[in-house]
Amino acid sequence: MAGKGGSKEAFTAVPAFTELASTDPAASQRFLEKAFGWSFETMRMPQGEYLSYRTPMGGQGGIRPTQGSEPPGSTNYIRVPNLVAAQKRVKAAGGEVVLARVDVPQMGSFFWFRVPGGPVMACWLDAPDAPSMDK
Repeated sequence: MAGKGGSKEAFTAVPAFTELASTDPAASQRFLEKAFGWSFETMRMPQGEYLSYRTPMGGQGGIRPTQGSEPPGSTNYIRVPNLVAAQKRVKAAGGEVVLARVDVPQMGSFFWFRVPGGPVMACWLDAPDAPSMDK
């Protein structure tokens, strides 16, 4: 499959999960449980408590506290087979990396990028020893 820029290697990138940044994660959790029947699991992270969720139809994501002056919002993560290649592709297509690679032990790695026009998205690579996100 020929990609933009003449690359002939196959590169599959699929939506993986959505992460919400909330000023009140517990209130966001209660709302999503009540409104949509989502189930949650609490995880301890260096930045604080992280709420991992699953939807009845198999969707998944998380809720984390906003950081500093960050406004509440959501970030869509795209699962990629190679983070370095994904970053090169993002830059070649006109995107801007806004958060360099972050490694989450036993889970995976990611970086955030700005899409032309303003939205921020992220690329995610599962760690080789990570439990499957598809369970």
